[in-house]
Amino acid sequence: MPTSKLKTRLKRTAIVLAVGIVVWLGCSLAVAYRYLGRPQPVFPEPAPAVAWGNFEDVRLNTSDNEQIGAWFLPGETEKPVVLVLHGNGGCRTVCLPLAEQLAAEKYSVFMLSFRTHGDSSGKLNDFGFSARHDVEAAVAWLKQNRPASKIVVWGQSLGAAAAMFAAKDLGNSIAGYILECPYRDLHTAVWNRTHARLPPVLSEVAYFGLLTASKIALPNSNDISCLNAIGNIPATVPVLILAGGADTRAHVDEANELELRIHDHAKLVVIDGAEHLQLQAADPTAYRATIDAFLAQCMGR
Repeated sequence: MPTSKLKTRLKRTAIVLAVGIVVWLGCSLAVAYRYLGRPQPVFPEPAPAVAWGNFEDVRLNTSDNEQIGAWFLPGETEKPVVLVLHGNGGCRTVCLPLAEQLAAEKYSVFMLSFRTHGDSSGKLNDFGFSARHDVEAAVAWLKQNRPASKIVVWGQSLGAAAAMFAAKDLGNSIAGYILECPYRDLHTAVWNRTHARLPPVLSEVAYFGLLTASKIALPNSNDISCLNAIGNIPATVPVLILAGGADTRAHVDEANELELRIHDHAKLVVIDGAEHLQLQAADPTAYRATIDAFLAQCMGR
């Protein structure tokens, strides 16, 4: 092949490759920004009118100037207040069935909608890292308005992450943590989702695209590690980690790593066959018995 034709082909190949890389990165950035934004526009969340309790509307102001919508349901003063933290894409409204169960046992319940969710403000959803300020604001409100009550934080998925990221500043003010379906770190969470949704090779391409895009869209992505944050929970505070045996978003081995990080004051319970945030549906008896025993332990501290 003449040298001129070879050079032309090489040039065309280089152009195609360059265009492919630009498209790959562009698509990766578009996906990254989509998942870092609000799952849906702001919508109202008025206090629900239910037969089993009277909710109080609360509005929290965070230390970084976000406005967080919340509800408070009072129970017996000698029992802990359970701070319920929803998962990614949810809001406090979806946690009402859980609140009803807690109310039946006379626990007080505080529920919030994280920033970028429900009726709360915010534009950046960084998977619980900034939402630590929302948790801190909720705990500050409870300490002011229910100073005699112990506080148990119950976080689900993103909520579990936010609870762990807040632990450093909350210190010993918390009587216990329930961490349901927590992820290990952001990079692992992204890998799990691309691997679960896409076929081999394509999942690797998508993952490395998102990993590269995160350096632009979320420069602090390396800091979003629950494995590091969980170590900030004081050794005097009990921790219950709940995992689903069939969870493809937050694998059991991630929960094992989190438990080992603080094994002296943590307990891991795995619900066999349970998918992500479907633990109660998979085994209602074991799930409720585990929760009840842990809340009783926190009440006795």
